[in-house]
Amino acid sequence: MKELIQRLFRRPVLAAEIFIATFFITLLTLAMPLYAIQVFNRYIAYGFHGTLITLTTGMLMAVFLQLGFRILRTKMAGAVNQAPNDCLSLEVLAVISQAKAEPLNQFSRQRLQDALNSVQTIQNGYDEQTLTTMMDAPFSLLLIAVIYLLSPFLAGIAATGIMIGLLTGWMGIKKSQQGLERLLGETSKHRALNYSAVNALDTVRAFSAAGFLQSLWQEQLVKISELKKKMTDTKGLSQALTLSGSSLTSVFLYAIGATLVVQGDLTVGALIGVNILAGRAYQNITRLVPAYHMLNKAGEAFKEITLLKRLPLEPISGAALRVYQGRIEFQDVGFAYPNTTHPVFESLSLTIEPGTALAVVGQNGSGKTTLAKLLMGLLEPRRGSILADNVNLQQLAWPWWRRQIIYMPQEPGFINGTIRENILFSTPDLDEASLNHILRASDLKSFLDQTPNGLDTMLTDNGKHLPLGIRRRLSLARGLATNGRLVVLDEPTDALDETGVKAVYQIMNDLMKAGKTIIVFSNDPKILKGASSILNLNIKPTPMLSHQTLAG
Repeated sequence: MKELIQRLFRRPVLAAEIFIATFFITLLTLAMPLYAIQVFNRYIAYGFHGTLITLTTGMLMAVFLQLGFRILRTKMAGAVNQAPNDCLSLEVLAVISQAKAEPLNQFSRQRLQDALNSVQTIQNGYDEQTLTTMMDAPFSLLLIAVIYLLSPFLAGIAATGIMIGLLTGWMGIKKSQQGLERLLGETSKHRALNYSAVNALDTVRAFSAAGFLQSLWQEQLVKISELKKKMTDTKGLSQALTLSGSSLTSVFLYAIGATLVVQGDLTVGALIGVNILAGRAYQNITRLVPAYHMLNKAGEAFKEITLLKRLPLEPISGAALRVYQGRIEFQDVGFAYPNTTHPVFESLSLTIEPGTALAVVGQNGSGKTTLAKLLMGLLEPRRGSILADNVNLQQLAWPWWRRQIIYMPQEPGFINGTIRENILFSTPDLDEASLNHILRASDLKSFLDQTPNGLDTMLTDNGKHLPLGIRRRLSLARGLATNGRLVVLDEPTDALDETGVKAVYQIMNDLMKAGKTIIVFSNDPKILKGASSILNLNIKPTPMLSHQTLAG
């Protein structure tokens, strides 16, 4: 509710116009009961057709005027919500794309997905229908006031019926919400199991896991089916009670109103008008229950997004060197992951001069990928500094710095889009000749020539449908597109066939000839042979650096 009020106050003129439109809609709602009263009291009593024509014409005008006001109000309500909804989407995207990696990693993938889905929940909660419902409800008190002027006793009956309808609806929503939370939990588990199975279809077949999956599926589906049935029953009962409440209110209004008509305290037309007014007020006010429920869901979603928005973001401002020469220096750098007892490494100090090559070796888990991420600014040192041309990386603008690096990560990741778009993320203006040169160098031309759409082939499921070797080549091509002075290659020959490995060797030779600074994380003997220095991460806690003389 607080967010709804804030949205209205951000657009005070528009909010006032919505308020005025709602007022006129409510006034025009009075036209129908007034029409009924006049038809029964004047036309039926006297039978003058001119009266009926005049009343009907006025009523039709009121109907079309109310329709116009409703359409206009809906558009204005949409305008009130559009900017905040768009702003929220951009804020969440900024957090996902710019949050520092370590705090972001505290959120599980499922939780991040839920946070992104929360944006839609909020947008659904603060939509035009919710806003107009919240506006209609208080104005419905005006309808009760008109009933009071006609008959205070009938106004009390109408108000009592509406309160019972509200209470019934609220209890139904509350019970449905409890069931929904349990249903969402079971559905989430079932989706996770399905996703796990789809991502490991070969494992399911090769190790006869179908029976195991079937038993889990059956158990989950039975629970989901039972919860759905309970929710359907609860929802149906709630709706039936709400509708019955409206009918019962009408019954009591007519029964007691009829005695008032017999006593001469009320006219037949007034009785029918009272019932019309009570029905409209009942409808408007009982709609508050689902609207309030939607606002509550949106409020819970806001809490989740607020936690996400508190994550520290990478600074987008900072220094940018006029020309980066390619020098990298580690000064007493240490790093340890949270909640671990031993550092990945510490007291790492070394200098890599422009145009030289450093090979980093180590067994699995020794910290090769961690060191690569430190160079990319995806992780921050716990101690010490990393300098580029004598400038601390923390002082540089990260977007600028990452464009200075030809980066090939160990685990290639892509966004759902075309191959061209994924390669040119950092360099969208790269000319076609340069792009074709990169594709040939990365050994991608033959693959692209065999695909119907070539570079315009769509990647789905983050590119996981492609063979790993192709994904590695695409990752290499994406890195080469920046043409940076620093080259960071994490296990560049892994999962590549002989042709792909030769392509990597050739690319590294070409990069060395071009005077690039190369830091390669690999245990490949041929790559190690071409490095001027080797950093051994197997030595703990301080890695050992050795130098070697290159032939020729």
